[in-house]
Amino acid sequence: MLAYEVEGARLHAGVTFADLAHRSGIGTSRLANLLHAKADFTVVDLAAIAEVLEVTVTALLPASAADDG
Repeated sequence: MLAYEVEGARLHAGVTFADLAHRSGIGTSRLANLLHAKADFTVVDLAAIAEVLEVTVTALLPASAADDG
């Protein structure tokens, strides 16, 4: 679910996959694994992605997870 939310936010922001990888400092292979749910996001990954997409980290969380806090 987290990968789906991050990918949706990326598309909504109009940021290409390559640009997100470059600007976040996450390698393209790792980012692909994250977005295909083949690897787990770290807090550092989420913070870097949120910064690039100009959203809060909580905006990247699935709705049920964001509401828990």
